[in-house]
Parts: sequence; structure tokens; C-alpha cells
Amino acid sequence: MTCILFKNAGAKQVFYTILIPAVLIARIVVLHAQPESSSPRIFGKIVGETGKAAPATVVYLGPESTARDSAISVKTDSTGYFGFHSFPGHKRLIVTPELYENPLNGVSTYDLVLISKHILGLKAFDSPYKWIAADVNKTNSITSLDVAEIRKLILGIYSEFPNNTSWRFIDKDYSFPNPSNPFSQTFPEDISIDASDDEAHDASFVAVKIGDVNNTAQTGARPANRPTATLSWPLAPAGAGEAITVPVIYTGADTLEAIQMGFRFDPARLQLLSPSQGALPYYTSGNFGLTKAGAGEIRSLWLPSDYSDPEQRIAPGTVLFYLSFKVLSPQSGGSLPLQLDEGVLACAAWRADGTEYALSQATEALTRETSPAAGPLYASVRPNPGAGALHFDIMSDKSAKARISLFGPYGTRVLVREIDLEKGAREFALPEAAQLPAGVYIWKVHTKTGDRVQGHWIKL
Repeated sequence: MTCILFKNAGAKQVFYTILIPAVLIARIVVLHAQPESSSPRIFGKIVGETGKAAPATVVYLGPESTARDSAISVKTDSTGYFGFHSFPGHKRLIVTPELYENPLNGVSTYDLVLISKHILGLKAFDSPYKWIAADVNKTNSITSLDVAEIRKLILGIYSEFPNNTSWRFIDKDYSFPNPSNPFSQTFPEDISIDASDDEAHDASFVAVKIGDVNNTAQTGARPANRPTATLSWPLAPAGAGEAITVPVIYTGADTLEAIQMGFRFDPARLQLLSPSQGALPYYTSGNFGLTKAGAGEIRSLWLPSDYSDPEQRIAPGTVLFYLSFKVLSPQSGGSLPLQLDEGVLACAAWRADGTEYALSQATEALTRETSPAAGPLYASVRPNPGAGALHFDIMSDKSAKARISLFGPYGTRVLVREIDLEKGAREFALPEAAQLPAGVYIWKVHTKTGDRVQGHWIKL
């Protein structure tokens, strides 16, 4: 057998032909990649607009006209740097970064505050990258729908944004024609490389964390040296089978604009019946994430709906909301198995100037009040919990016209009764309450002279 080698030195393909006299047996084509060099031919750095690196970002390099599965990839290092020493033998190549991990990284209730203020025209974004970060539903616009999507992510209703990636990457050298509306033209999210020459090519990107408009995305812990604000709730000694309603109270010293928190309770000892509204306006079911309540996790957030309303602030002593539980086993030592938990949701609050506070439980929990408070008006309801008619025992220091109102857990009135009070004690029956569905209700008694008292009733 005779073997003859033919080599075309000017091409990037080498042809081997094996000959048996007068018979062509095979022709084999071997594709060669570019030889690896000591310095990368294609390289770049991926950082946010503030210069913060985006480590562990996957960067793909492949032919311009073929599918992703033919591309090669590397990851950025701790500084955001990446480099390709060798690459497929094509003239036109595309560099594309991707990062899908941890959609909640850097996303908080304060981002909702900033996006809401932008939408309302109170404080416009000063960077095109913030516009891109706020467009979480990828519609090339910023609306209340984006705010709703971020709320669902923070509250655990979403595990990721349904219409967007966790990060987007824009060619660092791209200049936005209209920085006040970066969606006016399509911006480049990959970089095309002419690899036919022997030049080195810089393919750097600006990383944008979706939902994070104040650039707090990070790989480590939350910012150090934050001031601390405290929350408190009463010790609630109770026996198995009882129902308890616990107020969660802001006991810090400074007035706050927004807050988010995660709680953990022992589901073997407590069953969550429902949260209910406290003193903050517009604290509704949409402010709670209860998808994992059966496993003992509660998420909650609040921010103003009207930033010009001074009442929509969290003042010291404010009851944020109430939590009603059914006790499954006695509470040892009078303690309530309920704690703030960073593993459920980052616990933080913000002042109007953007100062972030860490949240902690006050070291001395409030004592549960079990005796009537002294005052001109006192009321209690029975049976509580109960399944039938509701009875009010009311004590007044004077005769007065008054009203009994019953509300759902988030303030929707379901029942009202006008009554005449006399000085001393009186009982009032509301048999119509028996027709209400099971749940947590807020009752209120108030007189036309301004006296008022309220509490909770759990309907079985």
C-alpha cells in the first residue's frame, strides 16, 4: 500500500488522501481551531455601572450564524475579567454573557420606592441602566406592572421573573442616543468580533441586575455598619387549641418610609390563620407572601402609595400588622415561637433619604395585655374564637350614640350596627355574624363623641 500526503499550507484545512494503487479509499477533512496563544485574543471585563464586578458570569463565544450549542464558554473571575485564548475557526464571532442565578440579589422594597417615585415623576432615574433594571417585564417601558412583578419576587410568589433574565449585559462602548429613554433604539446585548485578523479584541460589558435600581447586588452579606431598627411583639402564653392574635409593632426611634421582613414560626406549634391590617394604610393581602406559611415562613413588605401623605410613614410605636395563630401545643415559658429570619427574606427598612436599617427583634418583648385598659370605653367579644352569634360586652362611662362595625382582615367592612350606650355595662348580640365565613375579623366600637376601641374576632 502506498500513502501519499497532500497539504494545502495556505488554508486552515489539512487534507489527507490515502491511496491504494488505482483505488481512492477515503478522503478525510480535519478542522483545526486557532492555536492557543499565551495572551487571549478576545477578552473583556463585565462590571456594573458603578464598577462592581459581575463574577461567575458565563460568557459564550461562537460563530455568528450558528446555534449556541456550537459555542465555547468561560466564566468571569472575581474581578469580572474573562478571556478566550482559542476559538472556532470562523471570521465572524459573537460574544454573549449570561447570568441567571439568584434573581432576588440586590432587589428590595427600596427599589420599589425608587421605581414608584420615577413613575410618579417625583425623582427620575439618572442613568439609562436604571431604566433597563426597572423594566422587569421586558416591555421597553416602566409601569406599575413592573412594580407588581418585583413585589411578587420579594414576597416569594415568583422564584424568578417570568419574562426576563436575572441580569442583562450591554456593550460597554455603546452610547445611548437618548439616555432618558434607552428603549428608543435597540441596545446591543452581544458583541460581534471580526476574527479574520490577528488583533486582540476587547469585548467588555456593563452588567445590569434586573430589579436593582440602587446598585446593591452583591455576592456577600448586606452592607456593614447599618443602623438598627427594632420590632416587637407580645409574649403570648396560650394553651393548645386556643387562638391568639399578635401585633407586630415598630419600636425603633426613627421614622421610616419602607420596610420588608421575613418571619419564621414553628409549624408544629402554631398554625397561621391570617395576617390582618394594623395602623398603616393600604396594608393588604398583597403585602404578604404566604406561599410557604405551611412550612412556617411569612414574608411582608410595605411602602407608601402616596409619598406626599405624611400619614404614610412608619412612626415609632406603629402597629404594622397583626398575625393570628391557632395554638397547636402549649407555649413553653410563655414564649412565642416567632422570629425574624434573614433566611426567609432580608430584613431591612429605609428612611426617606435612602438610609438602610437592619431589623432586629427587641430584646425585651412586649407583655401580652390580658386585663381591660382603663378608659371611657371598653369592649370585648365572645365567644372568641366562635362559630355562631357574636356578643359584645361594652362598658361606657356615659350614655352615647355608638356604632359597632365588623371588618375583614384588610379593612373591608362586612357588618355594621348602630347602638345606644348607657353609662355602665351593656351586652349586644349580633346573630347575623354567624353567617359570615370562617376567618379573622377586626371589630371596632366607636362613639359620636370620639371614643373608640377595637380588637379581633376569629370565626371558626
